[in-house]
Amino acid sequence: MADAYDFLLTLDLKDDLSADEVAELRWHLGLGPQPERLCIISEFPEVVLDDNSKPVLDDQGEWRVENAPYPVLAQRGPAWRIGGATVSELARREGPRPGWALTTRQALHPDDFDNVDPLLSWLATHADYDYVEFDGSPRSGGFGQYVGYERFYEDAVITKLLVIKDGEIVREG
Repeated sequence: MADAYDFLLTLDLKDDLSADEVAELRWHLGLGPQPERLCIISEFPEVVLDDNSKPVLDDQGEWRVENAPYPVLAQRGPAWRIGGATVSELARREGPRPGWALTTRQALHPDDFDNVDPLLSWLATHADYDYVEFDGSPRSGGFGQYVGYERFYEDAVITKLLVIKDGEIVREG
């Protein structure tokens, strides 16, 4: 048995992103190189392991932790365990509502959410949406904007909806 989640996120972003933010977001989506300076997620704590996969201890006997940045939504190709393909795209949106259109589908391990969740929080602050009544699920409990889902790979149905509520991306279900 594996721990894998089918993760889909699709939302529009306002036209208020700086060049540094766009560069980092493109890196997180596997669409560009790692920027020299990270401004969206700057801390990627990772326990250092030895050749036997045991944690390395520091001088105080604590696990040694290093900052190990990686793009959190950059998978591409056949999806492991969840079927279909993993993809990410960020497209410039022109016209009356300029900004950015983002879509990603990933196969995520539960540990991946330690870095995905801060990115979701940042994305929510830049999302271009209007609160609309969300009636796609009786559990929605009010107003919000549907932006995706999470599904455990063995489940036949979507178990958690991703909804923007009160300026945050929350999981419902």
